[in-house]
Amino acid sequence: MRSVDEYIESLPDERKKICEIARELILTNVPGIEEKLSFKIPFYHYFGMFMYLNNTKEGVDVAFCRGKDLLEEFPQLNIKKRAAIATITIQTKNDIAKLNLRELIVAAAAWNEEAKRLKIPMIKSSRSNQ
Repeated sequence: MRSVDEYIESLPDERKKICEIARELILTNVPGIEEKLSFKIPFYHYFGMFMYLNNTKEGVDVAFCRGKDLLEEFPQLNIKKRAAIATITIQTKNDIAKLNLRELIVAAAAWNEEAKRLKIPMIKSSRSNQ
């Protein structure tokens, strides 16, 4: 089974550097976070599913599992057609600072912890609308 290190190592140079920086930001700013390869990509758990890194055609997607709840504070997030996950796409190392990735990670971690404490579901059940 591949590891997160092997996943990052297999990327083209610019993408590899982006993932290394993003990974360092995640691991240093979120104490107690769990990192593992899930769905063949680096996945991070912090009070439940938290975030992941994914190499795409456009760049490296940094995805937040409760991202929909962060859209107001972080308009750089893109929800596309997803119910809860929102992403930012990083194309160059400069985008990391421009898109406030560190602040986004810290705020998202605090929200994941708070949502877990308050037992807020990631996606609201559609059965409650019937």
